[in-house]
Amino acid sequence: MASAIITSAKHGAYVAIGLYLVMVLVVSLSPQSQHTFEAPIQVGHPGIQFEHRAQQGMADQADLAGVGGA
Repeated sequence: MASAIITSAKHGAYVAIGLYLVMVLVVSLSPQSQHTFEAPIQVGHPGIQFEHRAQQGMADQADLAGVGGA
């Protein structure tokens, strides 16, 4: 009777260890299987372009004020 329980416990332990290893393998390989698709053309952030234009506009106003004052 005791040997049957021990044998059953051993088989249960082997099954649990096997399932754990399969779970670890699946979790570790899942990020590698994800594909990221990128657009063929990378577009800059519109805020950067707007900020650049705003700085040019401020410089133009400063130049006009300097010309008008001279």
